[in-house]
Amino acid sequence: MSLSKDKTRSKNIPTSKITRSAIAGLAVTKIGLKHMGYKARQAISTAAASDQSQQDHEEKIGELIFTVLGQLRGTAVKLSQLLSMEADILPKTIRDKLHSACHQVPPINKALVRKQIVQELGDTPKQLFKEFNPQAFSAASIGQVHQAIAHDNTLLAVKVQYPGIGATIESDLKMVEKLFWLLSKTTDKFPKKQVVVLLMDEMQARLQEETNYEIEANNLNWFRQAVTLPDIVIPSVYEALSSRRVLSMDMLTGQHLEDWLKSNPSQPQRNKVGQKLFDFFWYCALQLKKINADPHPGNFLILPDGQLGILDFGCVRSLSDDFVRDFSDMIPKIVDGYFFNKNIPTLLESYQQLKFIESDVTLATFESEIMPDLQLYGQWLGEAYVEKTFDFSNKRPCPGKPDEMTGGAIKFLSGMYSEQPCFDRAHLGLMNLLSQIEACINTDYSKFKTH
Repeated sequence: MSLSKDKTRSKNIPTSKITRSAIAGLAVTKIGLKHMGYKARQAISTAAASDQSQQDHEEKIGELIFTVLGQLRGTAVKLSQLLSMEADILPKTIRDKLHSACHQVPPINKALVRKQIVQELGDTPKQLFKEFNPQAFSAASIGQVHQAIAHDNTLLAVKVQYPGIGATIESDLKMVEKLFWLLSKTTDKFPKKQVVVLLMDEMQARLQEETNYEIEANNLNWFRQAVTLPDIVIPSVYEALSSRRVLSMDMLTGQHLEDWLKSNPSQPQRNKVGQKLFDFFWYCALQLKKINADPHPGNFLILPDGQLGILDFGCVRSLSDDFVRDFSDMIPKIVDGYFFNKNIPTLLESYQQLKFIESDVTLATFESEIMPDLQLYGQWLGEAYVEKTFDFSNKRPCPGKPDEMTGGAIKFLSGMYSEQPCFDRAHLGLMNLLSQIEACINTDYSKFKTH
């Protein structure tokens, strides 16, 4: 992600528990007051006006949540990114607002960068590196990246974590739990408590791992050794200049996906890159049973020789054998049910196997109350897999929560595998990348299945 030179964005992240609680508390109060006003207006509105009022209300709530997370920054911005991709949890208007947080990352100043490196590596950048550029060339929600040269002339990308990030995780998650509770009061299309608890636990586990660069270094080393797909390049870790909050790795030279697309690549070139992205995802899921769960465009480079560089392994999720089997087995049933209206009982069984729906839900209830709500989402999920080849220039966007959904299905959502939220975000990110590239590729993921 490119950095703005606007100095107003380089303020320190507020790490004091009292300060962060005060910011969050003010937002909770504002949301509560807005909701009271909304309920009062709703009581005297017509049905048509009420529908529009609900959307306006959700937009205002989204604005408030976005504002407070933007003020807190740090892990709060990471939470914005994660929540913006929860198509089955939050209303679309709120998710759309949170998504903009992904593009508003504040750089930290040179003095803080120097201080963080001294604390982590025991000396100044001037002593540790032959050259070190104090101006970051890219940034993410929890850290920023600097170009450097080691004393042995190795060209490095050095990730420096924002100070105080790890200390804010627990308080930020508690804040989001409060916001979730308020959101559940603003709409009847909200999942059961145990689903929200599972989601929060999963986010906490991923955030705690992502703020530890030693874990990311181990992930980089593991994937470098495990991945045998051709034309995939993963940078190596420069161990002597890495720690829990500083990570030095080989600098890969190439174009980020968005810059590469601006160069107007040919359709065969688009197809090749798209195929590599698709194959890497399913190869990792089905054979390695471990995925890079953050398929952000900025995490991929098109190298000069056409290879695909993969940069960020901070968010990695291991997948159980049962989950991999049940999810991959569900996709053909999704296709049968939502495209050809056949084998509906097996589709219900698949949802139950994945723990989405309780085992006592009847086929009649599934067909009358659940399937109609899931129809658009099921078609979005399954359309790339109807045939063995799919043109992503025709891919429909993820529907999220369209207006025509009644919300009836959400009350039947009883749980899921713990890895499901992370996998869903990664798969959604993959679909978005392939659509952005407009690739036409072979989508037969079964070639990576182990038997």
